[in-house]
Amino acid sequence: MASNGGIPALLNLWLFPSLIGGDGIFWTLDPTNFNDTLEGSNYSWKVEDVIAGRTPTINRLIISYKDLGVVATTVLISGTDDSQNPVLFQEAVTLGTVGAPGTIKTSVVGVNLTGQNLQLTIVRAANAGPLCITKIRMEGKVEMTTY
Repeated sequence: MASNGGIPALLNLWLFPSLIGGDGIFWTLDPTNFNDTLEGSNYSWKVEDVIAGRTPTINRLIISYKDLGVVATTVLISGTDDSQNPVLFQEAVTLGTVGAPGTIKTSVVGVNLTGQNLQLTIVRAANAGPLCITKIRMEGKVEMTTY
């Protein structure tokens, strides 16, 4: 409990005890604020093996998020080509609005990436804004070569 003019008040923080070099400290986590000013964060999804032996092309990414304010992110999609050389799509994407109504919104990102074993990662730098993704979908097509 903190003191608010002599009256006890909740901190709205989670406290995590820890030992570093023999000294006891408390780490704090504020569950009411999705904008960490000290540490960046990222969302990473599982590697997509669409159809074994086939190579997909991603055309767009549909991001649904809770609008908690403006946030600057970087969308990364990585994979390999047929010769196992790395392929990468990277784009800066701004989500949210200044009004921060707290509603679920959707943003569509145009992508043009062909590769196997594609993995999607969204990166938020420290103090880049509050990020809360509710759903994400990669859309595209798969080559029709028969084997």
